[in-house]
Amino acid sequence: MKGVDMSDHSQGNSNQDKLTELQQTGEAMGQLAADEAAFTQAAEAFRAQDAAAFQGVLTQVGVLQYCRLICSWFCSKHCVFYCSRLCREPNRDNAQVSIAEWREFALVTAKLAKDTALLERFLAVVAGENADEFERLLAELKWQRYCHQLCHYLCGVRCRLACRLLCPPPPLITEVSLLPTSQFTESGPGMGLAAGPSFPPGPTQPDNKPAGVGDHPIGGLSNIRGAFVIASPFQYKVEYATSTAGPWTPILTPIQDLRFNPAFPPPPIEITYMRVPDAAGWYNVADMGLLGLDYLTDWQTPAAAVNDQYFLKLTVRNAALAEFVSPIVPVRVDNTAPTKPSITLQLQMPDGSRKKLGCCETVKQGDGNLVIITLEASDANFSQIAVELLGGCGASYDIVDTGGTNLSKTYNGDITDTGYPVPTEFAWNPWAAKISPCCYLIDVRIYDRAVVDDSWSGGHSNENWQSITIA
Repeated sequence: MKGVDMSDHSQGNSNQDKLTELQQTGEAMGQLAADEAAFTQAAEAFRAQDAAAFQGVLTQVGVLQYCRLICSWFCSKHCVFYCSRLCREPNRDNAQVSIAEWREFALVTAKLAKDTALLERFLAVVAGENADEFERLLAELKWQRYCHQLCHYLCGVRCRLACRLLCPPPPLITEVSLLPTSQFTESGPGMGLAAGPSFPPGPTQPDNKPAGVGDHPIGGLSNIRGAFVIASPFQYKVEYATSTAGPWTPILTPIQDLRFNPAFPPPPIEITYMRVPDAAGWYNVADMGLLGLDYLTDWQTPAAAVNDQYFLKLTVRNAALAEFVSPIVPVRVDNTAPTKPSITLQLQMPDGSRKKLGCCETVKQGDGNLVIITLEASDANFSQIAVELLGGCGASYDIVDTGGTNLSKTYNGDITDTGYPVPTEFAWNPWAAKISPCCYLIDVRIYDRAVVDDSWSGGHSNENWQSITIA
């Protein structure tokens, strides 16, 4: 059965929007009316406000994606017929009603809203379709001239509430790796990257892009949470794909859940059990326990992903097997560590000639000597690279080249910055930096921005070092 997007097909402002909505409504109603039995069942379910039956019939005919439009059509038909019975006098309002009259009716609705007892009387009359009582109420309040307006107003409110029940909003994936999906970039170069913080706070901190924190891909085991409000939900599944067009692969992770053991008297004792989907990825809603109705599944993200674009969607179905599909959520997946840093050291003489330095070689100041450091280290989701001089008796120094550039850096919000993707040279004068004579390590560590196993603590990393003795 094909899933559908149950998003609201509300009327737009442009003529094209209106034309499209009218065409879609007409086509959907025509398809439904072509099957007399199905049309009758849909109308009866609408009158009974039976969401499961209404959705089941629309699914059977193949028009569930137009649920809101079909419900609005039934509402319109219902209110016209209904108000013609309650308001026996024809509507004699002028074709162009004045704004002053609009205001007068607004005051009527305000008065009605403030008087709960009166409002309940009107609602009871409307629900019972009692024309005589409706007429008496209007006469009592001297509101006869508003009969048609008030009837359509009350009927319209009832209809909107009925359509909210019959055609609920789509299910939603609300969190991926404990990051709200509203914080994932929907399009553009950063599509699928997420901002912090996580919810609840803690596992992933708020963005601090100058410090290398933000624009997160995900990796490892990713918890997926969601919400659905359809009538009588039966099963759900979460799927992933590398394209919004599919093909879609179901997530099949067994979930260890909790429930109270009814065999023990209070205080209740929790026991664990496994929620296992079928081969197509369907989990039973009835099996959801103390982890909560929002705990959908855990996704073991593809291990070989470097900076790969994926898409997630949630599908929920009721007992009639009518399927409701969530909006698609883009996520970027990265399970690969940055490249191992490459470090090359050379001693540059005053005449510009250079000598390659091996491990633990000693360099002396001489008359204008410089140390040339060549670095190469990168990651598609580069966070930061730390270049430090370590040694002596617990000493640690930043390395700053002769132009004042610190070799350590962060991506600082520029997602195109991948670190040092090509060999990059820096001229360093350790004697001008007042580095004490001793043996040292030039230590280079690079980190990415991946939220791994639902938390960010520096992401994936890699490290290398080169020893040098400064005399």
